[in-house]
Amino acid sequence: MSERDDHRHTAQPPRPDPALRRLDFLVGTWRIEGQTSPDFPGPHMRSISTETFEWLDGGFFLEHRWNGVVGDPSEDPGRELPGGAVQQGVMFYGFDASTGRYRTHFFDGNGPFHEGSVYEGDVVDGNLRFTGPARFTLVENPDGTVTNDWELRDDDGVWRPWRHTTMTRITSPTSTTRERT
Repeated sequence: MSERDDHRHTAQPPRPDPALRRLDFLVGTWRIEGQTSPDFPGPHMRSISTETFEWLDGGFFLEHRWNGVVGDPSEDPGRELPGGAVQQGVMFYGFDASTGRYRTHFFDGNGPFHEGSVYEGDVVDGNLRFTGPARFTLVENPDGTVTNDWELRDDDGVWRPWRHTTMTRITSPTSTTRERT
């Protein structure tokens, strides 16, 4: 056996970064209810969705799928949402060890790929915060719910509350978790 062949047999496959374990609390199916901030300019809009988080095989990426309604489709077809009031999409969460940051990339009914669909995240005050064109912070609550607060920048570049949502678990993580290696 050549030295090259010997190396090929001993090489270990890559393993997911341990930082990804910080996302485990999201695994499962959730009912999400929320509304825009009372201070947000524009129409007050409620939102409701069902969202599922599960690890892709191998454990390198967390897949997040959603199916929801923003506003009341019978009254407002979602003028500011090109995809309409009914929203569906998928987001992938990962971790970039070279930068020490989480990364997300989402795709939804609002159209083709664009740079605004990429976010970077950190742990801030014990909570996950992701920043892109908007900013969202995921907070685990003692009652098992998760709060997801969204912010947008105003004309001066200051982050202002946009949307507040509460995630309530529908199914336990064990029923949607793929084995991580």
